[in-house]
Amino acid sequence: MVTTGAVFALGLTMRLMSRRGHTGLGEILLELARARSAAASERERRATTVEILDRLPHGGRVDEVDDSGRQRTYEVTPARARSRRKGGRQ
Repeated sequence: MVTTGAVFALGLTMRLMSRRGHTGLGEILLELARARSAAASERERRATTVEILDRLPHGGRVDEVDDSGRQRTYEVTPARARSRRKGGRQ
């Protein structure tokens, strides 16, 4: 959690920087909100992926492609192969 003192210090720093033509407090707060939203979205994606993998039968596979085009593949290994390794997911 951000304390009142930290918000005050951030505001003061941004005010001084904006006088020199740098980014203002509004832009920084907007970027902070975007970053928090992206982090929350990523946590939700990961939680959903884990939920799906827990429900798949052994040998099942999930292919994901995100908005940037990055592809991920998750496989649930069969029970025999899983017993030799630490964990059941690859």
